[in-house]
Amino acid sequence: MNEMLAAPQKRVSEPSKRRLVLLAELLSRTDKTRITSVELASLVHWSSALIRHDIASIGFCGGVSNGYDVRRLCDAILRFFEIAPASSEKKCCIVGLGRLGTALLDEAIFDGTGYKIVAGFDPNVNRTEILRSAFPLYPASRIEAVVASERIEYAILASKNEDAAPLASRLASCGIRGIVNYTDAVLGSTLSARVENASPVTLLRTLSARVSGIASDGGKKTEVENATEQRCRSG
Repeated sequence: MNEMLAAPQKRVSEPSKRRLVLLAELLSRTDKTRITSVELASLVHWSSALIRHDIASIGFCGGVSNGYDVRRLCDAILRFFEIAPASSEKKCCIVGLGRLGTALLDEAIFDGTGYKIVAGFDPNVNRTEILRSAFPLYPASRIEAVVASERIEYAILASKNEDAAPLASRLASCGIRGIVNYTDAVLGSTLSARVENASPVTLLRTLSARVSGIASDGGKKTEVENATEQRCRSG
């Protein structure tokens, strides 16, 4: 059965992107072959209507009555957002080898994720010589050369806060497409590189703001969700 029944929306909202990526992660780990939006809702605690809306936003419809094909839905999400499947790896690097960066030197963390750490960098040359890892460690002065030669696309930034902005600028300038920023410095995305600010402190503050504003909508569908669902049903 062909479940790709509708054209995707021209622009998927940032909240929808985040939810869909989490759904793909969940789907990749389930043993089910089909799953309904109600079953998904019970796992992630979003409304089933919101889940159907998010899925339909990438052009994947169906599933209203007999559920979604798990593998096809997961593949559709990964393909739509150009996320590397586990069978093909995108190269990443760690920049900053302090306590947090060192904790990420265990490459097993990324096994089966579609991402592979191939290099680590730190301004402290002694640190790169003392630490041990399954991939090469370099002084920060070699970022541009190594990123280019290894064709690294993504970076995990775990440097000192004061070094974050200049390092991020260098990473963006030499071809890095995305940066996960674990520092407390708040960085903005550029035309060439997207930044995800993921400092534990920032995430805790964001979570606190969400917790303080919790309000139940009773599972009611919004006008957008109703319109999207109708579009899928009409094909």
